[in-house]
Amino acid sequence: MKKKKALKILVPILVGILIIGTVGYLNSNAYRRRKLKKQVYEASQKTIQYYYDNYKKQKFAGILDWPALGLYGFGEDISGEVWTVDGKNAAYWREQQVKQGQGLSKTKNTDYERTIIGITSARKNPRNFGEIDFVKTVKETMLDNGHFADSVEDRKTKKPVGNDLINAHCFGAIALHCAGEPIPNRDKAVRWLEKNQHHDGGFTWDVKDYDDKEDYLKTVSDVDMTAACLMAFSIFGVDKDYPPVKRALNFLKKQQLDNGGFKSWGVENPESNVWAMQALLMYGENPMDKEWEKDKGQNPVTFMLKYQLKNGAFTHVLDEKDMLPVYDNSMTTYECLYGMADAYNGKTTYDKLFEDNKPKAQKILYSDFKPGDYGYDEAIKMVYDYVIDTYKDGTFKPDKKVTKGEFARYLINLLNLQSEFYKKYSGDELKFANDEKNNDVLKIDSDDNYIELCIEKGIFKGINGLNKKGDKDKEITGNELKAALINASKFKDKNVKIDNILYKNFNENQTVNRAQCALSLSKFDESIK
Repeated sequence: MKKKKALKILVPILVGILIIGTVGYLNSNAYRRRKLKKQVYEASQKTIQYYYDNYKKQKFAGILDWPALGLYGFGEDISGEVWTVDGKNAAYWREQQVKQGQGLSKTKNTDYERTIIGITSARKNPRNFGEIDFVKTVKETMLDNGHFADSVEDRKTKKPVGNDLINAHCFGAIALHCAGEPIPNRDKAVRWLEKNQHHDGGFTWDVKDYDDKEDYLKTVSDVDMTAACLMAFSIFGVDKDYPPVKRALNFLKKQQLDNGGFKSWGVENPESNVWAMQALLMYGENPMDKEWEKDKGQNPVTFMLKYQLKNGAFTHVLDEKDMLPVYDNSMTTYECLYGMADAYNGKTTYDKLFEDNKPKAQKILYSDFKPGDYGYDEAIKMVYDYVIDTYKDGTFKPDKKVTKGEFARYLINLLNLQSEFYKKYSGDELKFANDEKNNDVLKIDSDDNYIELCIEKGIFKGINGLNKKGDKDKEITGNELKAALINASKFKDKNVKIDNILYKNFNENQTVNRAQCALSLSKFDESIK
């Protein structure tokens, strides 16, 4: 009898625990995300079918560049058999256009940048498409200040010009990223973005210069371009704690609407919403998580799905009164397709393309440095980690001697001290550009400042030739490299056996070249991790 009574008491308790656990799971972030992912997938298949049905009759001409991105994100091979009719497909038609110069204005760098995104999404070679090396072309548009120029070439000088368009800069980074390439002159590219961040933490599509502070404070930043700048920052390897990144993420947070979505220029729309989603994903924020959930469980993903039509396409706007779709829109449709792919995969298709194309790219990055050369593998790692800089002309210069200023820059990047560098030389708050003289943020990116911070952090402490500010062009010796790495290991509270990470034929009195420096820095990096 006692056993039966115990069971009568125990069973309801167990049932209660099971119910509570089930309710907890149903309310959990994991359950909600899984349920929403299923909705996203089902919606995406309608859009993919829409593209297939509507473009098959024209042998899929027209789905390169942007629609291809979303199709790639869902694993579709638009150069494959399914998306080919009579031997012709989207890549074929776009290549014919390229050969005729269609859709490629040399006054618009963005034409070349978006074409790279389309080519890679079609699983084609962006270094030889329509007899053009698009990767080389875009890399060579980078100006001395780190900005991807607005145009590919000026009509008179035939050189890249234009320092006004922020979207050209961001999509230069995104395009090379899709091709699996590291970004040349990364530090200057980052500083150029910093210079153009507004008082509210956001960005606009072009550069804004003001003489009057009151006019500056009236600047209204844009969700789309702030998101694009965040994507560029992420591609540049800038972490979430970096002050300009924190400000931009905070701007997006403030701009999110109560219905979970975003708007630009006063209009709620799924395109701006998709760009915001991409920026969040690149910084490890999932738009389906509770942190980005608003009233009644609405988030950026549920907001986007509301704009889908029965035929699988998407509309740009909804009727404000009845919340009915006004009309379908081709741009909205392809942006929502790659937005759905990103939400479903939990990462942007830009990052997916980078991961898929990096193994090929890293073997052909340089004309003067090849796989199998001494220090190549280590140098590649340091280049992709943005410790050592790379050049826009397609060279690595492995035999070039490393200067004191360059070495200081490498160490600041390796030790993840860029946030401290920014705070020390830019301050922690945004300032109006004309408040004081010579405060152009690009000017802080000097080797002298990197040297100064290395001295302050004790990395150059007690090393003759390195422990004083100046002499940034002085070539470093093996002894100076070794001593600095010993100090750096102390700074990281690590006991690194420095002799094990020095390059072959180490000589403390001889100067150090880039390949040797890269090898030692790579091994040091492994040791401290």
